[in-house]
Amino acid sequence: MRLAYTSDIFATKGVNMLDIKRKFLVSLLGLLALIFVIGAVMIVQVRKLGNSIDVILRENYQSVILCQRFSETLEKINEGFLRRFAGDSAVTSAFFDGQLANLDKIWKAELNNITVAGERELADRTAALLVNYSDSIRKVSAPGLAPAECQKLYGTEIYPLAVQLRQLSGEVLELNQKNMIAANNHAREEAARFYNRVLLILFGCAVFAVLQMLLLRHWIEKPIRKLTELTTEIAGGNLDIVLETNSNDEIGQLSRAFNSMTTALRETRRSERMRLERSERTNQDVFKELPTPIAVIDARSGKVEITTQSADRCFGLKAGVKLSDLRIAWLSELYSHVLQTGLVSTPQDRKEVQFFIENREYFFQPVALPIPAGAPPEQLSGVAIILKDVTLAHEQQELKRSVLATVSHQLKTPLTSLQMSIYLLLEEKIGKLSAEQLDLVMSMREDSERLTAIIDDLLDLNRASSQKHFKLEPRRPEILLQDAKERFRSVCLDKDIKMEIEAAPGLPEVTVPVNRINYVFDNLIDNAVRFTPAGGTITLKAEARGNLMRFAVQDTGSGMPEEVRSHLFEQFYRAPGQEASSGVGLGLSIVKEIITALGGTVEVESSEGNGSTFHFTLPLKQDNQPERSSVVW
Repeated sequence: MRLAYTSDIFATKGVNMLDIKRKFLVSLLGLLALIFVIGAVMIVQVRKLGNSIDVILRENYQSVILCQRFSETLEKINEGFLRRFAGDSAVTSAFFDGQLANLDKIWKAELNNITVAGERELADRTAALLVNYSDSIRKVSAPGLAPAECQKLYGTEIYPLAVQLRQLSGEVLELNQKNMIAANNHAREEAARFYNRVLLILFGCAVFAVLQMLLLRHWIEKPIRKLTELTTEIAGGNLDIVLETNSNDEIGQLSRAFNSMTTALRETRRSERMRLERSERTNQDVFKELPTPIAVIDARSGKVEITTQSADRCFGLKAGVKLSDLRIAWLSELYSHVLQTGLVSTPQDRKEVQFFIENREYFFQPVALPIPAGAPPEQLSGVAIILKDVTLAHEQQELKRSVLATVSHQLKTPLTSLQMSIYLLLEEKIGKLSAEQLDLVMSMREDSERLTAIIDDLLDLNRASSQKHFKLEPRRPEILLQDAKERFRSVCLDKDIKMEIEAAPGLPEVTVPVNRINYVFDNLIDNAVRFTPAGGTITLKAEARGNLMRFAVQDTGSGMPEEVRSHLFEQFYRAPGQEASSGVGLGLSIVKEIITALGGTVEVESSEGNGSTFHFTLPLKQDNQPERSSVVW
């Protein structure tokens, strides 16, 4: 059922013909008009305040300064008379003439700066007294007048006039100060009125902004919000939505585009759903017929989502079955490890798992893969478990080992008898040998010994590649290195090769089959001795790295190219340029089989002219690791 929404949610009565641009333009014009009114009012008020302050500074402040200077000059004249009466000859008539000129100049400036009512009358009276005051001072300062007469005239005429002048200038000063206070109060009143007007304007702006916001919300925000809600419904999968609108603005255009989009989405979803269903049916049919047991398990529920028929038949991995209900411990461990780490997981303690199906023994190599690959654990949607059937390869390997063991043992018995015969011939107990016969017998002995070494290597390789356990014993790494060094001491002395040991004291013990690990060291050191020239150095190293012990045999020999390194651990591979007596190329492959059987790895680093370094690791014994014991080699 389709949902229809009418145009009322997109159009407002009276303004539905306005597009969004005109709606915004109307709102912006109103804001511009309001800003213009606010600016005009603020300019007028600021100008009024400026005029009031200018009156205070320009009209009254100058009069205050002139009156203060006038009083200071009168005080200087009085001090001059007192100094003169005290006998100071520096106070002359020129001093009094200069001060009188200063008084006259100050008061003329005041007469030209009359700004307050009543100031003119006080200024004129002060000017008249200033004339009398100047005449009296000139009379007293005239030369030849007796000091007593000077003092009398100062006390009766000059000082009283000075008091009157100071009083009148003080009145002028007080008059201007009162006017300044009044102007200041006026300015404060103007500022208060300006503040109230600004508050009123701001309130009007707030009201206008609220009205504009309501209008914009009604015009634009409300229909867009409704459209957003419908978009959310589409995101939830509801595509049966049709918008009907007669609005001609951008909202109406968007609604029509919205209807076109939902129509296209409905058609696309229908075709994609049909294609997906067809693809899923095909994939499931093909997946079920795969010969390898494969199952995809949901990461949240732990239930099997899809599986091959072989996984169902061999392990009971049916669609809808919960993995934990199958009670296959190693399978549950692989699944849990992938969920925790987000990485590909394989069994930690073995390469293959043994499983009995219909009373027959099978061997599988399991691997668990995260889905999707590379995603963090919290984003995994599932785990794919692949169980590669290696039963045939395992049986072939067992057959090969059986044939090797049988053939080697069958060859060793007659070979031993042949060697005994050769030794008897060499001891000449059945007759003396000629020189030619002796050479032939010596050649026979060398070939028999070489053949014996080959058979021993084949037996060792067979034992190393078997699944039987070793007799493990704890050994300190430095003791293993020291024993290996002792075994090759005489050889190194003969070839002038220096052998060193690098191992930190107190390294943890490793649990190893001593005879087999000695074989590993002997093979690696023997190779190093053969390829290290006189004066060279062989270094035996041991260091702990996490839960592994890392051993190394490093030499300063000729090194080897990449094409030789890539084949070193292959069976029967011999590097070019070796002597015929150096073996048949099984030594390093036996080393690899021994280290791999012990749960370690072996590697080589080398380049031509820079020597070679063979590394191998052995796991350290964990506290909860069970002790392994079985057949002794």
